[in-house]
Amino acid sequence: MKKKNIPALILLFLLFLLGTSLQWAMENFGNVTLEQMLFLVQVPTEGVSSGLVADYLHKALLPSFLFWLLIVVLSVFPRHSALGLEIKKNPTGTADTGIRLQFLPLRIPASAFYFLLLCGFLSVFLKADSTFSVSEYVGRQLQTSSLIEEEYISPAEVSISFPEEKRNLICIYIESAETSAQDTASGGLMPVNYMPELTELARENTSFSSSALIEGAACAPGCGWTIAGLVAQTAGVPLMIPTRYRNSMNITDNFLPGVVSLGEILEKEGYHNYFMAGSDFTFGGRRQYFTQHGNYQVFDHPWAAAGHLIPQDYKVWWGFEDEKLFSFAREKLTEIAARNEPFQFSLLTVDTHTPNGYVCRLCPDRWPGQYANVWSCASSQIASFVHWIQEQDFYENTTIVLSGDHLSMCPTFYGTQTEDDYTGQARRKVYNAFINPAVQADETAEKNRRFTTMDMFPTVLASLGARIEGERLGLGTNLFSGIPTLSEKLGYPELFTELQKKSRFYERTLFYE
Repeated sequence: MKKKNIPALILLFLLFLLGTSLQWAMENFGNVTLEQMLFLVQVPTEGVSSGLVADYLHKALLPSFLFWLLIVVLSVFPRHSALGLEIKKNPTGTADTGIRLQFLPLRIPASAFYFLLLCGFLSVFLKADSTFSVSEYVGRQLQTSSLIEEEYISPAEVSISFPEEKRNLICIYIESAETSAQDTASGGLMPVNYMPELTELARENTSFSSSALIEGAACAPGCGWTIAGLVAQTAGVPLMIPTRYRNSMNITDNFLPGVVSLGEILEKEGYHNYFMAGSDFTFGGRRQYFTQHGNYQVFDHPWAAAGHLIPQDYKVWWGFEDEKLFSFAREKLTEIAARNEPFQFSLLTVDTHTPNGYVCRLCPDRWPGQYANVWSCASSQIASFVHWIQEQDFYENTTIVLSGDHLSMCPTFYGTQTEDDYTGQARRKVYNAFINPAVQADETAEKNRRFTTMDMFPTVLASLGARIEGERLGLGTNLFSGIPTLSEKLGYPELFTELQKKSRFYERTLFYE
């Protein structure tokens, strides 16, 4: 193989890898956004699921390498193979790259070869555009919006008063929990209800919805993956990455320094903040965000291994399964509650993560699909944990909030006909339920609402009995109040369109400070 062949071979490998990687991403995550991908490549990846890594190596990297290796072999030994890629001299004496078919009287000229290569890259780009909305993202970044500057309410600039006796807060963030997994009669999109216990918890308590059914919150741009969903619900803003990040440090070294979050507000009021997760909490910048905003004490997979709660080499799915998460949480909550100090204890489940969830020993074999059985198992485990809390002495003065972190990325479970439609109403929505809140919403405030997960921020504070001047924080509105949300004032289409545009205020005041 001559040296002039090497650039073409490298381009071929990149083309193969891009194509297989995009196909793998669509099969495992559905239509994720470019914004999410740009964020994930800039933050810590410790703790990523070993199963996903192995699956990528097997289904994307390995096929690309083998096919590329075949081309290399055929290029090195063109005279002993049917196909060879080589540099040859044309009659004018100039270099001409071509593909030579040894046993056929056919030779493709350099111009045709590079045209085919260009067509291949164009095909990959179009696939990337449909998968990650590249052109739409670039187009939006060329536009600016003043929405966030005009509507953002800084918690540092309004009065937030708490009752003298502080209520404890337990937040259970349920991985990929959306109301779509319910049956249609309950407000979902399925013929049967795969999460009946969660439906019952929502029905028996307070669950905000756009109708009398159990629906939930729309997922706005910049709120559609785990850390972005957690930021939305604890700070009332989307997670947006400036296209020109102005320094070389990791963006999580100083994570959204301009925002004031739920944890910081509670810490100022004398609360102790805790977060438990079955994965390595460093992944995606979660550890940095929560330790920088509220000084949370984190209990995660490395913590469990270091404390000999699990073997040092134990790792399933993303770390340890939800059965262990709830067991550890019971022990830790019992210990924390005994201190008689106000606390916020948050959990993040993991078994229902895309693409098909994790089947633990408790999972039933009731439904044809794996993801359906995983959801049935998750619903049962979460309800059991909630019922345990309700039996504890500390429950009387504790509010429990159940919420999905974002919509599911499972590309097949909900079907293509149920893709999000924000032309008026969002068809797929994020689950929520408030159990034992300090304040009750009337029927008008609880139902027939248009809202996003960002509205959870002031609503969670209000559920503790906190009084918020103006009933708004970040871009969120207290749903227990009758104040219109931004979704109700503007409608989903306008709100979401503006949020996708560049906001100089967001970059200058919240992202960089």
